[in-house]
Amino acid sequence: MAAVQTPPEINLPATLPVSEDNTDLNFMAFTMAALRLVNPWAAKKTQQWSSRIEPGSPAAKENVITLAEVNLHDSYDDCWVVIYDRVYDITSFFDEHPGGDEIMMEYAGRDASTAFRSSGHSRIAIKALDRFLIGELPIQERMYRRPGGMKLSDIPE
Repeated sequence: MAAVQTPPEINLPATLPVSEDNTDLNFMAFTMAALRLVNPWAAKKTQQWSSRIEPGSPAAKENVITLAEVNLHDSYDDCWVVIYDRVYDITSFFDEHPGGDEIMMEYAGRDASTAFRSSGHSRIAIKALDRFLIGELPIQERMYRRPGGMKLSDIPE
């Protein structure tokens, strides 16, 4: 027959001793009060451009825009995409796009090269991108237009 063992008795005080000294700061309460005033997790979008870039202008080809900057423009009111290492402001094109605005918003603020290529856009559509051009990615962030990058025969110049 097996013997049953019982754990030894442990006597713990009912509550932990609390200091009645009011000079101690309650850091947790202080932190929570500070977080009510300032939310550190709230993303803030800042406009880094001192003046608006005019899409399709000759000066737009000389602008260098990073992917981090493109990522800030991802709403219906301000939508940028990257196609073949070039940055386009397509905000004004939502109403005209034959495929609707949902597909464009899916790639807002990101690289849309693969989606653009796989949907079978015509040469006219590729040429129409020129009127939305606002800049190019820096050389270190490019995939298509760089030495040793991906070679595609039908990338528009």
